[in-house]
Amino acid sequence: MQPIDKPIRNQTASALIALVFCVLSLSLFEPLLFWVLLISLCATGIRMVMYFGWYQPMPSLRTINLLGLLCCLCLGWFSLQIGLLLTMVNLLILAGALKLIILNRPRDLFHLFCTCLFVIGMGFTFHQSVVMTLFYGLLTLSLLVAIGRYFSPSQHLPWHIKRLLVMSVQALPIAILLFLILPKLPPLWKMPVSKSTETGLTDTVTPGDIANLTQSGELAFRATFTGALPPPAERYWRALTLEYFDGKQWSVSPLRKQVRKQYRLLNNEFKPRVNGSWWEYEVITEPTNKHWLFSIDVAIPDDLNSPQTIWQSSDYSLLSETPITARRAYRVRSYPTTPMDQTLYSIDSRLNLQLPNNAAVNPQTQAWANQIAADNVTQVERVQAVLDYFVDQGFRYTLTPPPMPDHPIDDFLFIHQEGFCAHYASAMSYVLRLLGIPARMVAGYHGGESLQPDVLSVYQYDAHAWVEAWLDGRGWVRFDPSGIVAPARLELGLQQAVEEESFLANNQMARLQQLPLFAELRNLYSLLDYQWSRWVLGFDAERQQNLLALLLGKVTTQRIMILMLGICLVIGLLLALYFIPHWQRKRPPANLRWFLQASQKAEQITGLERYNDGPEHFAERAAQRLSPQSARQFKAISQAFIALNYARDGEASAQSNAFITQCKTFIRQAKAL
Repeated sequence: MQPIDKPIRNQTASALIALVFCVLSLSLFEPLLFWVLLISLCATGIRMVMYFGWYQPMPSLRTINLLGLLCCLCLGWFSLQIGLLLTMVNLLILAGALKLIILNRPRDLFHLFCTCLFVIGMGFTFHQSVVMTLFYGLLTLSLLVAIGRYFSPSQHLPWHIKRLLVMSVQALPIAILLFLILPKLPPLWKMPVSKSTETGLTDTVTPGDIANLTQSGELAFRATFTGALPPPAERYWRALTLEYFDGKQWSVSPLRKQVRKQYRLLNNEFKPRVNGSWWEYEVITEPTNKHWLFSIDVAIPDDLNSPQTIWQSSDYSLLSETPITARRAYRVRSYPTTPMDQTLYSIDSRLNLQLPNNAAVNPQTQAWANQIAADNVTQVERVQAVLDYFVDQGFRYTLTPPPMPDHPIDDFLFIHQEGFCAHYASAMSYVLRLLGIPARMVAGYHGGESLQPDVLSVYQYDAHAWVEAWLDGRGWVRFDPSGIVAPARLELGLQQAVEEESFLANNQMARLQQLPLFAELRNLYSLLDYQWSRWVLGFDAERQQNLLALLLGKVTTQRIMILMLGICLVIGLLLALYFIPHWQRKRPPANLRWFLQASQKAEQITGLERYNDGPEHFAERAAQRLSPQSARQFKAISQAFIALNYARDGEASAQSNAFITQCKTFIRQAKAL
């Protein structure tokens, strides 16, 4: 007779695992296809209905197999759009959902348990914040509680929780050691770039885009300085340089992209000569799914591995070799007094004197530029004339400018005369080009909140745009017309520069920042998140190498192997000191162990549960389903076990070996059935 897989007795464990699986699916809302998420929720609903006894019949295995086949066909179709990684994520959730529907045997329960552990590990691919780490840790404990409830249903829930917490605390030092010494290998896959996950600036900017971005309170990046912070007016964080203008929007020039590609193919990186004082800092940027990094001019990457991962464009911006799909830490030195005159003027002038193909756009601005050119001769005089116009005409700095669809520069300069930083930067760059002065718009951030005396937190509402113009003998010079109109924007930040009712007007939580308690909690969380990003997420191969050098002196393969061997021996010794006394104290006698193994084998063959039956009573029940020979053997084992328990010490010792031999023979013959 073949062993029969027994149904699950403890349905509480299966219900708890089902709830954990449902919560895990919801936590992966972004990478999951909608219909896959819907199937996982429906599977959880079916399991809960069966748990409460509202509906008992289980779908047939044929129905589940057909549903699985249809799901695989649909997922295969969508895989062409979402890529391999997201396809595997959705496939794992589908497999777990279908297994949840037919959950009936212990092996099904263990399969779903392992699936949930894989999903938790997969969740860290998409979520790495301290909050999500605690969240996934709580779900892991819930899974372990569910398994504990399955094996020990008579124990109360607080007992399971207490035991798991003790074990987790004991395992924590081992986990920390492994985190510190295991090699930091690069990922085996590339994270998919999804439009829905792109945040912050884009490489195509219209004046209204940055104004909309300032309504977001999301973190953009943090910077930790070695020494004092830069003055507020000097905190210009360059992200990308916009040199192509079509009359309405600015974008990265296709020619600039081509030049970058040629430089990379020739391995001819732009390396400006720097001089003067510098600011040294580490930036931890949030994922943007873009290549650009944030720095103060003139920036030089200071990472040991930066030649492979960070490179510098000839427009003075820093770029990552791969898109920023997770939090990324990098070190930079900025030399603010270094002139930006070290690029090829022929290329820069060609890019930054470009005008829209449609000459009929913004005719008033073209006429005004001709007038300025007639009244002013030098470049400096012409630039100053444009800046004076913003001051003399009473321009206003606002987050809610009126729409300017047809002739945006004309409408801004001569009709509305109010706008955000991008309106001023766009208008001034265009006018300077009309005046024969190479000019471009730079998009990035300005300012930042001081989290600690040496740490700045820069948020999306700090997004900013300014102008760079090429002046003969000086190179690229920064001009910020919005800073002239609203000086508070540079000194005090955006919140002080605009009216209170317009700052983060669409963010209801921003109003709570005025409450002292909420502001204190926000700062506390920001500090915790910063430390997590810096010391945990930022613990890369370079920092691990520095730690090993501190511990070992010279880092060699032999010394690393000795260190790892020593750590393994210490961990093994600690585990032995803890478990061996407990194992010896709790280990049952040999006679009892072998009798339980024989009884378990009889349960598997007959499909019966021993429950609280005595040895003799269970042997009578099992004999009805066993073969005659097996029935005689099992009855003899039960009678011998009873006799051993009541025998004298000398007699029991003599009979024990014969009893163990009987049990081994029965188990061996049962396996052959």
